Amino acid sequence: MDVYELLLFLAVILLIGYIFGKLAELIHIPEITGYIVAGVLIGPSVFNIIDHDVVASFSVITNVVLGIIAYQIGMELWLPKLKKSGKKIMIITTFQALLTAALVFGGVMLIDGRMWLALALSSVAVATAPAPIMVIVKKLRAKGPVTDTIVPLTGIDDIFGVLIFGLFSSIALSLLKGKSLNIETALLNPLKEVVLSVIIGILLGLVLAVASKYAIIHLPKKDRYIAYLSLSLSLILASVWIAYQYNLSMILIPMILGMTFTNFIGKESFNIQTAALSNFSGPLIILFFTIAGIELSLDILLKAGFIAFYYIILRVIGKIGGSYLGSIIAKAEPNVKKYAGLCLLPQGGVAIGMIIAFSTMFPAKEGQLVETIVLASILVFELIGPVLVKNALVKAGESREYLESN
Repeated sequence: MDVYELLLFLAVILLIGYIFGKLAELIHIPEITGYIVAGVLIGPSVFNIIDHDVVASFSVITNVVLGIIAYQIGMELWLPKLKKSGKKIMIITTFQALLTAALVFGGVMLIDGRMWLALALSSVAVATAPAPIMVIVKKLRAKGPVTDTIVPLTGIDDIFGVLIFGLFSSIALSLLKGKSLNIETALLNPLKEVVLSVIIGILLGLVLAVASKYAIIHLPKKDRYIAYLSLSLSLILASVWIAYQYNLSMILIPMILGMTFTNFIGKESFNIQTAALSNFSGPLIILFFTIAGIELSLDILLKAGFIAFYYIILRVIGKIGGSYLGSIIAKAEPNVKKYAGLCLLPQGGVAIGMIIAFSTMFPAKEGQLVETIVLASILVFELIGPVLVKNALVKAGESREYLESN
């Protein structure tokens, strides 16, 4: 397809996504849901203005936006703040991840009986999409115990997700092929992915920190805005390329990059950097979620059958129940107990990456079954997840935008 034709499709996606985002706000639902609905309408499921072949050409855009969002999550991970709540966050993350995986595994075994399918679905169920959570937090200008818990939690959850996926998917593949379990593919490879992603993220973050301390900080204030935007965006793009080229985490590398950098700069530099990237990423956010909507297929809901319904219910129970149980053990604030689990339901980019891996690892029939079930759940979680996150943060009293408008 001609590159200029792709530009026309991008123009359509951006415009329609923006309009539906504003319409969504008028009826008091998150802009993100409006973007996704716009994508579903112009995609193959409804009017087929833009088909799947066109969307495949936009994968680099979605990966870049995911990298920017992961970087913004990292920028919020300030170590002095994490020292106060780090133990609490780790306990909640552990309980919600393990309970979600256990419930989905046990539930699928009970209703279906195929262990390989139970392992595959439970490995994907752990993954939480950080993109809608971070965008809504920024939009609401949310601050408080729930926000301080879920933002770092989504980053740590990705580490759990990679390790559980690596272990469970390897066991599932061995069961399908009748082979003995290989510890290298089951545990060492996912662990290597996490460790390498963290190391590379730290190195890139140190580059940005050194540039900030010895060069950018000495520029006039008006010039620092462009300098921070240019350098941080360059390193985010580099981190996405590295992750793609070497099969590493597209969330973890830019997140650690942002985390490393934010712990070497002062408040003024943090504010300039945050404002620069937030203003730049606005249109990209619209493209990201509208394209995500185009990729969703309503037909998949019918094909997935009852097992997808059970998978969705079990994942909801695991995320909410695990977060609540972890919050009790960690002695977290009452609002964290009530609302943290609801904020962890969105699912998207990470889960899609996992099912793509399944489609290449598994035989065609089995891979398609997993893909159909998970895509059906993603359709549901992409549509209702942002609404639940927004409502949870508003009810927790952490939305400054909502409080100021009432």
